[in-house]
Amino acid sequence: MGYPLVLIHGMWCTAEHLAKVDELLSARGYDCHRLTLPAHTPGPQQAEQVAALSIRDYVRATCEFVRAQNFSQPPVLLGHSMGGLIAQLAAPELNAAALVLLTPAAPAGINSLVPEVLPVGLPIFSRWGFWKKPHRLSPEGLRRYATNGLHFSYQDKLVNSLVHESGRAISEIVFWWADGGKATRVPAGAVRCPVYVVSAGADKLTPASVVRKVAARYPGATHRHWPGRSHWVIDDLDTEDMVHEIDGWLRPILRRATRAPGKVARV
Repeated sequence: MGYPLVLIHGMWCTAEHLAKVDELLSARGYDCHRLTLPAHTPGPQQAEQVAALSIRDYVRATCEFVRAQNFSQPPVLLGHSMGGLIAQLAAPELNAAALVLLTPAAPAGINSLVPEVLPVGLPIFSRWGFWKKPHRLSPEGLRRYATNGLHFSYQDKLVNSLVHESGRAISEIVFWWADGGKATRVPAGAVRCPVYVVSAGADKLTPASVVRKVAARYPGATHRHWPGRSHWVIDDLDTEDMVHEIDGWLRPILRRATRAPGKVARV
């Protein structure tokens, strides 16, 4: 069995959207596990169920999922978009071996409401009481802001796979300064493991300018910028090359973490 690696999906998504990353990492010998966050399973009641959930609910579910696997080693946490923020928040509690953050949402203290995000954010924020309602990315929003640059046939396939997202979780991420519960706060020094951060030059949901600040929060973090890619780095023409680079970064870290006299790490 390879080293445990937990994949955490982003906003409006499910575990199925990380299938390509799972496939590529599993082929390299990692023991991959995907979870679907609470109330993200498609169904007639999904929108109602997810509406008021907090980022804290997602972090709690992630930690419970990891503990239920009973891993013999601390896992690597890989998160995309909102999943990248969840990974940052869960890492201290799970004693993660490493974090891989793909176009991650930012924790409290970093302004993510930059000009590139306004076109997709304003239709949500202009709805009174948006913080207690479910929201779904429109087909046009998906094409223009999440998967911009990808082939239209692939975009069309994704449209019906998206689910509703919690207005409360969106509010906690974007308007962190108004959240008395500090749901997205990562205390300074809490993340002690190695961190790898991916930003994308054509990303209109978590723009590179924001992701660079996320990387800067963690001393010694490795930041890899891909100039021409969109937010959807989890399944585009460069995903395989990206995973290859992540694998090259992870292997020496995990070998050191699992090295013991008379034992060869299977990494």
